Amino acid sequence: MQKAYLIPPSSNFLKTLTNFFLYSKNLKNPETSKIWIVFPTKRASLFFKHYLKIKTNNHAGFLPRVLSFEEFVNNLYILLTEKPFPQAPEILKLFVFLEALESRGIPWQKDFSKFFNWGLKFLEVFEEFEKELRLPENLLYPPETLPKEAKKLFEELKENYQIFSSLVEKKGISYFSYRLKKTAEALKKKGVKFLEREIKELWIAGFVALRKAELEIFKSFKNSSLKTLFFFEADEPPPEIILKTVNSLELYVETLLEKFFEKKPSKPEVSFCEVSDLHLEVEKAVEFLPEEVKSPDEIAIVIPDARTLFPLLFSLEEKDTLLEINVTLQYPFSRILLNNLFLLLIKTQREKEKALYSAQDYLKIVKHPFLQLLRFETGISWGFIAKEMENILRQKGYLRISLKEILNFLPEAYQDVVAHFHTVFFENWETIRIPFDVARCIEEVLNFISPVLEKLKESENWQSILLRNYLYALETKILPLFEEETYIEEKKFDAEMLLEVLEYLLKQETIPFAGDPLKGLQIMGFLETRLLSFKKLIILDVNEGVLPPSPEINPLLTDEIKNYLGIPVYKNELWDYYFERLIKSAEEVCLCYIFLEKSKSGEFAGEFKEPSRFVQKLKWELEKEKKEIREERKSFEVTILQKQEGISKSEDVKKQLKKILKNQLISRSFIETYLGCGVKFFFKYVLKLKEAEKIGLGTADVGNFLHDFFENFLKPFEGKRLLFKEVYKEKEVLNKLQNFWEKYEFERKIDALSHFFSKKIAFESIKRYFKYLILLEERGSVKNTEIMGIEKELKNSFFFKSEDGSSFKLILTGKADYIIKRDEGLEKYLILDFKSNPFTNPASQIAMSTVNKYKLPDEYDQKGIYEVSQLFGKNLTNFQLIFYYYLFYFQKERFIKNKKEYIINAGFITPSDFKKPEKFLFNVRKRGDWTKIYNFFEKEFPKILTWILNHLLLSKEFYFAQSEDTCKYCPYQAPCKNYKYLLK
Repeated sequence: MQKAYLIPPSSNFLKTLTNFFLYSKNLKNPETSKIWIVFPTKRASLFFKHYLKIKTNNHAGFLPRVLSFEEFVNNLYILLTEKPFPQAPEILKLFVFLEALESRGIPWQKDFSKFFNWGLKFLEVFEEFEKELRLPENLLYPPETLPKEAKKLFEELKENYQIFSSLVEKKGISYFSYRLKKTAEALKKKGVKFLEREIKELWIAGFVALRKAELEIFKSFKNSSLKTLFFFEADEPPPEIILKTVNSLELYVETLLEKFFEKKPSKPEVSFCEVSDLHLEVEKAVEFLPEEVKSPDEIAIVIPDARTLFPLLFSLEEKDTLLEINVTLQYPFSRILLNNLFLLLIKTQREKEKALYSAQDYLKIVKHPFLQLLRFETGISWGFIAKEMENILRQKGYLRISLKEILNFLPEAYQDVVAHFHTVFFENWETIRIPFDVARCIEEVLNFISPVLEKLKESENWQSILLRNYLYALETKILPLFEEETYIEEKKFDAEMLLEVLEYLLKQETIPFAGDPLKGLQIMGFLETRLLSFKKLIILDVNEGVLPPSPEINPLLTDEIKNYLGIPVYKNELWDYYFERLIKSAEEVCLCYIFLEKSKSGEFAGEFKEPSRFVQKLKWELEKEKKEIREERKSFEVTILQKQEGISKSEDVKKQLKKILKNQLISRSFIETYLGCGVKFFFKYVLKLKEAEKIGLGTADVGNFLHDFFENFLKPFEGKRLLFKEVYKEKEVLNKLQNFWEKYEFERKIDALSHFFSKKIAFESIKRYFKYLILLEERGSVKNTEIMGIEKELKNSFFFKSEDGSSFKLILTGKADYIIKRDEGLEKYLILDFKSNPFTNPASQIAMSTVNKYKLPDEYDQKGIYEVSQLFGKNLTNFQLIFYYYLFYFQKERFIKNKKEYIINAGFITPSDFKKPEKFLFNVRKRGDWTKIYNFFEKEFPKILTWILNHLLLSKEFYFAQSEDTCKYCPYQAPCKNYKYLLK
């Protein structure tokens, strides 16, 4: 049985291997160049070559051929194959698979999206079988959870693979697992002797957990006359996963002689850092760095989660360090701002309905940061145009809009620029027919924003480096597929399919960082550290679910299916081994992890984070050895600011308030806003901040529709008495309703289903309300109705005497929707307001308790304003009715001509409440109660108004709303929070 060598991780595996190589090999001998040394990773091979040069002082000589395993397989495949096939882009494998399905009569074109996604997963299954040198077997009883199409493909897996494999051969393409399988098969058939001109000796270093194809390749060399050496990174006794690998190769192991060790094995100094936030984590990493890095193996920052990369790079920029940095991580396309613009363009096309685009998505494109930076030769900036477009779209409120409509709404000065924008970002994408069109669309978008891209590329910061690398990857990995790949052209995919392929590529591709891998600070992904050794290691994100990672689940490759199909299953053995060897390989290690119970904001919003099991294991081992656990906890120094009661009123603000009262008509809304929330009043009436309009149905749209309809229907009868049973003509009413419905363009502001039901409910509600009125007349409850006012303006002079000694006359004003006199045997004068919400009800009990018993507060403070607002019911339901009642009462002589007995009341009309469409403020029968009510409006309500106005002028602050429930739909939430919790 052949011997293999163990090299302890703490001796520095690659340097020790270098020492052993140089001990027995002469670089002056030309035959040395025919020694092949194979490592699992490209990074390990680069570092080994670096150490060879350093230890020989860069003297010229014949160096061995040092390869990564992928390079090794590719070389063997070319040497062993008469006509080697070129490697094809991964996406082409999918198209071959779809063609295989088509040849079996499976109509994948009818549901491209589904077959596209399942096809990718089945290709993973094929790769697993190829790595195991096995022909896939049909799975007779696929899991019940799989869809019907996937079950059928599994039941015929062998046949599907055979057709797929023959098509790969026919089209003359290859990919890595195909080359791996072909190489193993060729070596078994031809033997290694065929390669002896190229290879005189083979060193296989640092492999673990071999797949069957890998194992057979290595065995072919081991069992040949060619000298083959094996090296494993492990202490004695080796872990189980190393022993399994050694046994599978039929080797026995012993530790390499200590004289070759680069350094004497020792245990690393391990420390831990628990942080509460990603930014604290990268801050700790930066603190740990030296002023200078002399060699590439001096210090490395290991990042298992790519999301941490840019916060780390920005922290390094802020430190203004002169350290040279080499990033080996592959950064995902999906996290690039420009890439997200392309994904949004695809989404808008996919969700377009006929010629109408989603207004929300359209706005996201218009307001994209790369566009916002554009300026045109005319001097106009895109940001200015975008603001104009946003205002128009929000005013219109359409959920969907056509490009032509947008142009019609815009001023003529912007139309040429916007028309070009529409061509590049929308119309081009509508006209995609062939793959080349996709490339053209991408290039024209890049041309449109090229002034911004060129400016950004000039910088030397990390954002600029990322952008340059992204554009390079776009031009070399994605555009050629659509510009040059004839196979895609042959398939004649339609536009939807082409966009789906593009979307997949934009989500799956990664960006390599160009740099010198053998200089400076190394920032690496976890798996890239295999076989490497560093003096200092900073490992970030050592959290459960990140290290070891939670694997992405392929439903076709569950552990159960793998076991059934004979595919090896690795749980955490590999990750345990890789982590342990990495820790042992360093002299000093700092493990950072985030601990939080539940994040409410930021990058990891909503997540629970806890230390990795690796952290727990290391701490447990230190405890067993009775060693001190060096642990630091870092958290933000958070000052819990006391919640503010309100916004202070300066003397200048108080002067402004007096000016407003003197010069402005004082409406119900003005006083009601102050009662509900002083801060909202401050934003609206003092700062005059404009409320943002939303896309879609406005909060007032339905109410305005209701008001407009009734105003239009009832206006001809103003000043007249009528019976509704005589004037109501259902057909005419429905025609009017239809006209007003179209006028408000509700079908453009709400989705189709909501529009259908909303219209039905609105029309039916109004019909039923008229029938309710007719029923009152038929029963004799109402003898006739006189329309006294539609949208009637009510005004009243109010002499206000402030407690600060000032006094002046105010004009109180309001517009009543509907004022009527009903003859019910007793004359009733009713001030009514239309409400679209069927649940709007006056708080009549509170209304009577206010009339009967109330006491104004002594102080103009927060408690006082809260108490007064409660006089008008929850959410100030009664204030509008009481205020309008008051205005009517003080000019009742305009409406009430005779001195007979009468009743004045106010209420809401809610047509959508079929059972009770009219609801009144006062529901009393006793004559004495009505006297109390009139007395309240004559004498007491003016006192309440005076108190409210005094509070406005004399209180120290604009106070926040009593209940935060009232803040849910407030347009001023963002500035409000700053004042409430941060500003004084």
